[in-house]
Amino acid sequence: MEFISHRVNTVKDLKNTPIEFGVELDLRDNIDGSIYINHDPFVLGENFEDYLREYHHGTMILNIKSERIEYKVLELLKKYNIEKYFFLDSSFPMIKALTDQGESNVALRYSEFEGIDTIKLMSGRAKWVWVDCFNSFPLEESIYLKLKDMGYNLCFVSPELQGQPERIEEYADNIKKRNINFDAICTKLYNIDGWKKQLNIS
Repeated sequence: MEFISHRVNTVKDLKNTPIEFGVELDLRDNIDGSIYINHDPFVLGENFEDYLREYHHGTMILNIKSERIEYKVLELLKKYNIEKYFFLDSSFPMIKALTDQGESNVALRYSEFEGIDTIKLMSGRAKWVWVDCFNSFPLEESIYLKLKDMGYNLCFVSPELQGQPERIEEYADNIKKRNINFDAICTKLYNIDGWKKQLNIS
């Protein structure tokens, strides 16, 4: 299992993240055609290329905040030889366009509000499923097995990212009891050790 540190949106934060972990970051486009990093709209952030020059880490989750910037992002990933990544929160028309062209490093969503039908239809085209938890742990063992049989990698959203930090232990128990082996967990850097303890990972 890989741990992916959530919202690592500056080079400083990247350098403070151990290289064995992946990172999640938020991407937007500027009027000059460049890509910058910021979660919030209407606020400039650091240039994505400057960030890529310093990248030596695990899987990069590219949370897309501006429509149709994925092609430019792919150019930059290729330029800096970034091979472990996936797009998150791309619009579905963009997901279809990317996968039609053979780009499979995209995530589809599953949660208590987002079902499995689209995931089934995209089997063999997209590689990742983003398992979110708005109000509760959404994944039964039977659904987990179906997703793995379809060949997906699964990334779980740690509950503190949905305002439920007190539920990490509960959700870790669900993961163990339901025999779920996530490929990645996206969490805050300061919670990684806690997750390792809960899941008995050395």
